[in-house]
Order: sequence, then structure tokens, then C-alpha cells
Amino acid sequence: MDGEIWGEARVTYPDWKGTAQLDERRTVPWEGLARTVGLDREQWQVVGFSIGGGEHEYDLRVYATPRDVWEKVKPDGGGEVEVTEFLVHNVDPLAILQRMTHMFELNMRIRGLGDRRVRVRALSDLPSELFVEENFGPQES
Repeated sequence: MDGEIWGEARVTYPDWKGTAQLDERRTVPWEGLARTVGLDREQWQVVGFSIGGGEHEYDLRVYATPRDVWEKVKPDGGGEVEVTEFLVHNVDPLAILQRMTHMFELNMRIRGLGDRRVRVRALSDLPSELFVEENFGPQES
């Protein structure tokens, strides 16, 4: 099996797409993703994870490479790193995400925006009303 390239998130009908970044917690009780899901950190280096699913439940997948392979990877060396994809059973992926996170941001944009920039011109709280004219000025009809 030659495998497949893992990378950007994909769904059949992408109504929303975006980016995410996570600053991992360095304080207790977080022990690291490998230990939390039961991977031996002496044998495996976690290189990625994904949370996916649908209307009924989510799953957690962890991507790891053997430690001896990881030790040969050169930073910014290009090429590929071969990994094993582990489906983690009997866990709540969102609970693990919360446990591992110091800071997290997920930004999703609706498909209809295309490549347009989005400028935030006002801040508000829901469920308070958004007063368009107060925030954005008089609107042309």
C-alpha cells in the first residue's frame, strides 16, 4: 500500500472552510497527546491529529511516526514523513481538545465569500441587537 497524503481537512460539500491553530498546554494535568491516547512516547512521535465526524458523533485520529524514523527527519528538509493513522476509541475528542489546549482558535468562512477579506468594523454580543446604522453608518438602498 502506497498510502495517501494527509493534509487539509476535506468534506463532500464544504459550505465552510478555514484554519485552526492550537497552543498546547504545558502545565498539569496535561501529559501530552501520545500518553493520553496510550501511545508509547519512547516508540512513537505524534506528528498530527484530526477530529472529524458528523451529526451524531466525532472521532479522534492521531498520526504518528516511529521514533527512529522521526530522529532522521531534518527540519525544513522537504520530502515526506511516513506515519501510521491511529483511530482512538472510547474517547470524547472535544474533551481531549479542551484538556490539551492553552489557547485555541478556529476560523471558518462561508463558501460564498471566496477570497474576499473580512474586515471587523464593530463588536457586539448576542443576543443583543446588531444596529446596522449605529455600527456601519447609513446604508444605501
